[in-house]
Amino acid sequence: MSSAVVDPTFRDPAGSLVIEATRAVRTIRPEFQERVLEFLSSPFYRRAVDRGDMVSSVAEGGGAGDEGLRLIHPRVRIVTYPWEWTAFQWMAAAELTLRLCNEALADGWILKDATPLNVLFVGVRPVLVDVLSFDRRDPGSAVWLAYGQYVRTFLLPLLMRKMLRWPLELTSFKRDGYEPTELYAAMGWSKRLSRAALWPVTIPALLDRRKGADEAARKMPPARDPEVALHTLKRMLSGLRKRTEAAVPKSERSEWAEYTSTMSHYTAEQSQQKQAWIRSVLDEIHAATVLDVGANTGEFSAMAAESGAEVVALERDADAAERIAQMAAARKLNLQTIHADLARPTPAMGWENRESSALLSRLAHQFELVMMLAVIHHLLLLEQIPLRAILSLCHRLTTQWIIVEWIPATDPMFVSLMRGRDELYGSLHEGDLKDACEGLFKIEKRQVLGNGRILLLLNRLASTGSV
Repeated sequence: MSSAVVDPTFRDPAGSLVIEATRAVRTIRPEFQERVLEFLSSPFYRRAVDRGDMVSSVAEGGGAGDEGLRLIHPRVRIVTYPWEWTAFQWMAAAELTLRLCNEALADGWILKDATPLNVLFVGVRPVLVDVLSFDRRDPGSAVWLAYGQYVRTFLLPLLMRKMLRWPLELTSFKRDGYEPTELYAAMGWSKRLSRAALWPVTIPALLDRRKGADEAARKMPPARDPEVALHTLKRMLSGLRKRTEAAVPKSERSEWAEYTSTMSHYTAEQSQQKQAWIRSVLDEIHAATVLDVGANTGEFSAMAAESGAEVVALERDADAAERIAQMAAARKLNLQTIHADLARPTPAMGWENRESSALLSRLAHQFELVMMLAVIHHLLLLEQIPLRAILSLCHRLTTQWIIVEWIPATDPMFVSLMRGRDELYGSLHEGDLKDACEGLFKIEKRQVLGNGRILLLLNRLASTGSV
């Protein structure tokens, strides 16, 4: 597979990055090579790699006559961006960033960049992937130069999600995070003076109005005793972690987050019948990689992970996605959560649309099995996506299998979503689904449930046919 993103870190003065099919290749500029090699040989970096907290690196070249030093990193299979994370994942990435910075201090290093864009997820685990983000620390300095960046890119988005209900997806338009002045303007006085917002929003916004505030902020404090400086830095990082934890919004109830406990179109017996059939299919096909579209409560994502698969759960409801991420972490499942909408997937963004790639290009042909359980009727009725187009997309996502749940037009959920458009959708039946599969999939298994819903295992055909 060709590179999806070329040089997504072109802003980094120390080097550039090219994503290849199975690896990421980082080229280091000559003036930074010595420091990078020193960091790679440090005990701190080796410990972080051994724990899985940082990406591993193999150095190549850098000698006389070489084009330059290159670092070879393993490619993270499914890349996600912060605007596709849940609040739980944001906190996990923030905790990793602060913990690594704190640990590095004792070895004489400090994190000079603190942005969620330097973190990727492997399953439930956040991994820091930018090895150029560390620099040698001045022992007498108690200043963390990345402090402001951390507050703008980690703390304030979470705080605004909690206080103003701003979706975390909005951060896709804020590469360097939120400025306190814009948040201050969006708040009333009760929120401005609240304990949560006073320190990170209100005070900086008021100071920004003073003449010369920028010049004063640039003045470096005098050198301190190394022990005092280290203690001050550690105390500051600890305080940031507490503030970040306090900024994480509490999970809220939503229609889809509570779907399993509130659904009325499945009896306990019918639900068990569905679970048993899907479990038998998972055991039979032994898919190594699974995408669960519209994962909802994550019940079947977890089932696939427990069968031994590497699973990605795609869910558009923020609260449902949050619960999946928390569940996967608590149960230590090989399950990665993506908060995104398949009908309105994340586009390519950044400079020339090349810094972050589109969601569908990152997911295409990455999964042996795609599950779409009780999803097709939502795409049909709410998004008005034709059946053929839905199956064509599934054909691009999977390398072999899909499981679909067909909802008959008489089903109460189908009727409620049809919203009076009976002439358009009221006559749809399973035969229409079979017609849409022509040239794309072959039906291998079929199970009719007690409530009339139909589960189908489809095998991908090599020829795509016409769309």
